[in-house]
Amino acid sequence: MIARKPKIDFTDALPHWAPNRAFVQISNATSTGLVPIETYLNKVVTRVADTHGDAALKADAALFCAQEGNHYRQHRAFNKALYGRYPKVREYEAALNADYDRFLAEKPLVWNAAYCEGFESVGIVYTRFVFEEADDLLDGADERLVRLWKWHLAEEFEHRTVCYDVLKAAGGGYVDRIKGLFAAIRHLMAHSRRVADYMLSVDRADMSEAERAASIAEEAEYRARRKKSGQREMLKLLSPFYDPRRKPQPRGSAEYLAAMG
Repeated sequence: MIARKPKIDFTDALPHWAPNRAFVQISNATSTGLVPIETYLNKVVTRVADTHGDAALKADAALFCAQEGNHYRQHRAFNKALYGRYPKVREYEAALNADYDRFLAEKPLVWNAAYCEGFESVGIVYTRFVFEEADDLLDGADERLVRLWKWHLAEEFEHRTVCYDVLKAAGGGYVDRIKGLFAAIRHLMAHSRRVADYMLSVDRADMSEAERAASIAEEAEYRARRKKSGQREMLKLLSPFYDPRRKPQPRGSAEYLAAMG
């Protein structure tokens, strides 16, 4: 693991940074959740490593937190480009932050560790999608946002074992991992859906009836595509023999990081 710090200027980044607006807004909605969750991840990973980790886990946790810190700082900078057109995004982010504060205060450490591993395992599923199935979606996209997502997701694969090891160190087993997986999926999908629905509703308010119908159809098509892609990977996550160490490297992700230096 390497904690890379790319310099990306989002000052004039457009909310609509790729031709497929549904893909863009659903990705933007995901970005709004990344600052709260990755801050939370770092708190959980640090707590487990400090109280239950050996020297190797503590070293991995430090690198993990450095990578995630770099990720959420870049997403925070991009998210600011959304606030002018979509002011309610701040409210959704605040609500998500409050959820994570509540989880840390009220839930057992093993539950929090399982949630984190659930998020991380879904993250590497999305990494495979972006590197192997999304070339058409990224064709004509703003290179700054392509760089943000590819760098972030490639590092998600690079540190894929850390939360898995953290959960084990916290005393979690298979049942905890599956419960955490579904808790993370339900919670984060609800956030992403609320934000995407809101941003798309703002966009559609200025559209003609025909444009609105096309936008709704585009969203349905993209969501179906993502669901089909994700379902293939979900069965692997549910296996009691799942181990992120055995996941194949998404095509082009290692080369992408190597080119960054």
